[in-house]
Amino acid sequence: MASLEKARAHHAKQTVMGERDRLLAFANKRIDTQKYRPADGKDRARAVVWSLPLLLGPVFAFSAVVIAWFFLYHSSIVMFSALVMTLLLVSVGLSLFSFKWISGKERPWLWWAGFFTGQAVFAALVVGFFVYYHYLAYYWKYEEMRTYTNVAAAQDDESFIDGSMFLWTEDTRLDTQRAVGYKSKWTGQTYCVAPLVDTTMSTEAPIYYWAIGEDCCDARSDFQCGDAEDGSTRSALVALEPADVVRPYMRWAVRGSAYDRYLKAVRLEEATYMTKAADNPTFVYWSKDPLALKDSFYTDGVNLCVKVSLCYMLFLMVCVYVVCLLRLVPKQRIEGVIRAHHL
Repeated sequence: MASLEKARAHHAKQTVMGERDRLLAFANKRIDTQKYRPADGKDRARAVVWSLPLLLGPVFAFSAVVIAWFFLYHSSIVMFSALVMTLLLVSVGLSLFSFKWISGKERPWLWWAGFFTGQAVFAALVVGFFVYYHYLAYYWKYEEMRTYTNVAAAQDDESFIDGSMFLWTEDTRLDTQRAVGYKSKWTGQTYCVAPLVDTTMSTEAPIYYWAIGEDCCDARSDFQCGDAEDGSTRSALVALEPADVVRPYMRWAVRGSAYDRYLKAVRLEEATYMTKAADNPTFVYWSKDPLALKDSFYTDGVNLCVKVSLCYMLFLMVCVYVVCLLRLVPKQRIEGVIRAHHL
């Protein structure tokens, strides 16, 4: 019996002191104690420092493509495409050069630099595409057209098909008493039209020119669009349609056209006042300063682009900072050794 107890005690001692004990099995192993130590509080500052050089490529690429939309795309699509492709190839090259099998050393920051640069190029393409086809395309088309002076309302508009701005004769006036407003059941907006007439026109003469506007008139005999309330106004800017600005396959990209709704307003005016409109009437914005109205297409595009670009830059900075904080900033790794003390 005593020998049995002695054997059990010896076995227990071997179990405690031997490799079979789970605690002693890992006693002499080197472990990472970083998770047991508090952070030094400098990781966020390091992420900010790392973010600054990483932002240079994306900011440059975004700015270059956006500026090219304003100054290069209209004059040379080939040069614009070459710029975009060059920037995309640079972004791909940066990403590829980050791999060890190409450069001999892993450089993860290069991969992110290429990623954010490529993303910035695509973002600039989207922003610039919208701004160009909603604003700049109209501005450049106006720039290509001509200005006509001493134009009478009785003159056929087919004679001024390339005209963008008209300066009317002294006897040309806006007939607000025959203005009408057509309210669309689809958009809820009122589309206003008022005929332009002069002293030489009879009641049966076709009306070639119509001033237009949205939500600036009553149903009948009231027109307050543009500078209609200023009796000294004798100028107007032609309202361009998508077909006048871009090729047929790109009409979907420009701002929506209300031409058909204005035509309905003209038909309503004909039925109401027994007038006769030309088969293809010319719609104009009645303005005392048509040149400023033309330039507003450019300035509105610039203002929108600046606002959207600032929002994107803020989003980009946040993304780069998060990537630097979580992926790129080297962490302080303090290793320690825990050893067992045998009794």
